[in-house]
Amino acid sequence: MNDLPYKRGTIKLTWIDPQDYTFLQSKMFTNLQDAKLFVPQSKGKNYLFFQLNESDGDNYTWKLLPYGKHKEYVNGMKLNNNPLAKYGIPLLALIGVFFMGKEIYKKVK
Repeated sequence: MNDLPYKRGTIKLTWIDPQDYTFLQSKMFTNLQDAKLFVPQSKGKNYLFFQLNESDGDNYTWKLLPYGKHKEYVNGMKLNNNPLAKYGIPLLALIGVFFMGKEIYKKVK
């Protein structure tokens, strides 16, 4: 188990370039302080920090740390997995468009 590429506690700083959302970039650090110092200004807060929880060399379990866009990431995942939000928001939008169209039609007529 000592020959694993990363030790438990390793910090992974990740970000996605807003010019190309198809690539996740990351850099590994041995501690959180160095990772925080590395965050490029150009990335703003468009990054996430993870801490390696466990690994067997092939599988990795990372814990999301409370920095960068962690709240947006967690809320986005919750929203994506919530059927009420997933179907309710588009339904409410359609109802809104219908009633707005109805009001506009009344004023034009």
